[in-house]
Amino acid sequence: MAASVNLQFRSPPGIWGNYLRVVAARKPRYMPAGAQVPRIEASLAPIQPDPQRLQRYAAVCGLPHADVVPIAWPHMLAIGMHLSMLASPAFPVSVLGVVHVRNRIVREQAQDPARPMALRSWIEGHRDTERGQEFDLETEATVDGAVTWRETCTFLARAQRMTGARQLVVERAREREREREEAADPTPVRVTRFSAPAGLGRRYAAVSGDYNPIHLGDLLARPFGFPKAIAHGMWSLARCAAEVGETQARGRTTLDVVFRMPVYLPAELTLESRATQGRASFTLKDPGGKAHLTGELRTASA
Repeated sequence: MAASVNLQFRSPPGIWGNYLRVVAARKPRYMPAGAQVPRIEASLAPIQPDPQRLQRYAAVCGLPHADVVPIAWPHMLAIGMHLSMLASPAFPVSVLGVVHVRNRIVREQAQDPARPMALRSWIEGHRDTERGQEFDLETEATVDGAVTWRETCTFLARAQRMTGARQLVVERAREREREREEAADPTPVRVTRFSAPAGLGRRYAAVSGDYNPIHLGDLLARPFGFPKAIAHGMWSLARCAAEVGETQARGRTTLDVVFRMPVYLPAELTLESRATQGRASFTLKDPGGKAHLTGELRTASA
């Protein structure tokens, strides 16, 4: 078993140096049998949020204002720390072949954006699944020593055997099951339409700090296997959460999202949501009705 790694930062680490390390690293796209991810930890000392950056982030994600911390905002503060962990020599898989497939966020209560926030992340081990190897990147945010926010980002390194036709069969079966569940739900559907413009990836990167080349332009995305630039998954998550009312929640709030298909820019998008007391389920779709993501927001009174 490889030794654990502990990274400590007094300020958010830079992005570009880590991207260069990711591109230059000669790591496999899939771990060999018997290999394990050692425990990799990182911590970031309390930082004071920039109110102007926070308001720009809110505007890009469709929030009218940010009088409380948006539910995905602490993820933005942790991006540099996350990339430092995944670019570490201790992480045994190439980040270039890893896909963000699920996200869970738990916000314990509405947070004052003016209060300094500390962050801690860790990753250890993996799961072998039908689709490939899954890794959970865990993050906690604390204010005055109390945990106020938790996140689990699940990444997938696709198995070679799941490429091509078999992968398509699995995805279509999951899509049909999701459609059956939606058809059986009697709750009225609310439909919201909005656009993801061509320059969205650059605008979101400027406020989030996530300058992954696949989001910045078509020419930069093509070497990584995408015909066009794609929207940040965390933008799609935040945009949907804004539409289903995460800003009104003051008590414990849980957001679960499954990423199903990239949003190629520019795009016209349709959000279908169903709301009941304390729960809103939603699906973000393309003009043809295919799902980009599905999710659920659950809230409790303060």
